[in-house]
Amino acid sequence: MHCAGARWFAPMVGNLFRKGGFQVKKNCLMVAAVFLFQVVLGSFLTVTAQAQSYSPPHEVSAQYVYLYNLDTETLIYEKNSNEAAYPASLTKIMTCLLALEMTEDLDSTLLTYPLYIQDFLYDYQYVKKNGAVSLAGLSMGETLSMRQMLYALMLPSGNEAALIIADYLGGGSQQTFIEMMNKRAKELGANNTNFVNPNGLFDESHTTTAKDMFLIARHAMSVPGFMDIVSTTSYETGPTNKHDNLTWRTTNQMMVPASSYYYPALQGIKTGTLPQAGKCLVSTASKDGFTYLMVVMGAPMADSGGNAYAQDMNFSETKRLYDWVFDTFKVKALVEKGKYVSEVELKLSMDKDFVQVMTAERFTALLPDDIEASSVTLVPVVPESLNAPIQKGDEVGYLRLLLSGDEVGQVKLVAAESVAETPVLVFLEKFKSILGSFWFKFAVVLVVLLIILYSFWMIMRNKRRRTSSYRPRRRL
Repeated sequence: MHCAGARWFAPMVGNLFRKGGFQVKKNCLMVAAVFLFQVVLGSFLTVTAQAQSYSPPHEVSAQYVYLYNLDTETLIYEKNSNEAAYPASLTKIMTCLLALEMTEDLDSTLLTYPLYIQDFLYDYQYVKKNGAVSLAGLSMGETLSMRQMLYALMLPSGNEAALIIADYLGGGSQQTFIEMMNKRAKELGANNTNFVNPNGLFDESHTTTAKDMFLIARHAMSVPGFMDIVSTTSYETGPTNKHDNLTWRTTNQMMVPASSYYYPALQGIKTGTLPQAGKCLVSTASKDGFTYLMVVMGAPMADSGGNAYAQDMNFSETKRLYDWVFDTFKVKALVEKGKYVSEVELKLSMDKDFVQVMTAERFTALLPDDIEASSVTLVPVVPESLNAPIQKGDEVGYLRLLLSGDEVGQVKLVAAESVAETPVLVFLEKFKSILGSFWFKFAVVLVVLLIILYSFWMIMRNKRRRTSSYRPRRRL
């Protein structure tokens, strides 16, 4: 009887194990797929995608450009923005930024022009014949407050002011301050920048990119006092220990009303010029409720024949690009909050087979005025199925918004309704999960082995009994 029971039970367990194994593979694949989707979804939603960019209707003369809308955090146009370039006096944005961050009281902090800086500048200009450098007119031994020194740095682009600030904040060491500059650049994400001096005088190793200058300038704009300094067109020191008064005027002619380059919407930030760097300008402009930050580097100083341009191409190019974006781009609503965009298969509920999915928020984007919102393609990214219970508002995926194949943004997708679970289906699902679990399969295998061992033992026992009960008769 025991042997018969074993012969009947073993095939049944084997079939059950095989079915259970198939089911557990299926369930594991489903769980893995859902887990992978959640991981990928989380990665996507932590980044605001902005791959779409546009080109102005004219040929851009500058070698490097980065034009960004600060309101919508939208990159509008870039040209060679990750290529190495010489920043010239744009370097002073970082010098000013560090001075503002490291100085508690700009008015009570006093700096004196040391002799070694005067000797360095004299040697640079006249002995090594590197050409004239922009100066603020300070005299050796002259003492100014940090606030006054920052105006000397940013308005007339005083190279001696940059060196004086670096000397003070570096504890008498220019190199210490330069290390601070590079460390701060990396902290701001400007990983392709290498400063070797605080003023931007030419050095082959002194390089940055248009995008890095954008990152540095964007942060600088948030530092208290920075925009006050760089948007000033004229500043007077009053009496110093060396002068009755010093008057400084900005090198940024786009802020000067009497200039032919005047652009009323523009504020700051810094110009830069070197033969090796070309004409450069970092600026910000606000108009019609929009604010842009733009980096223009490597604007030509002369034509292909070597004839100097009559106009400053950094100013001309900046004006043309600002005119283009202000005339062309408008904020448009691409999708409204609560828009039904898809449905997802629902499991573990007898009430609903599918759950509706809708947008969690309104999405707007800065687009050219001639592009209609209807031309944007909506691509929902959701799992193949969900398990009840589902609560209205539960996040279930995201919506990609594509324009000409490029992603212009993403919107979270949520369940549009609440759906309760069905207890019987939940129980069956848990039961299937148990059947497919490792420990259940282990227990089944263990039972089968025990039955086999027990059956073998019974066979051997019965065989011994039959052998011992058989006694051949002796002949008389």
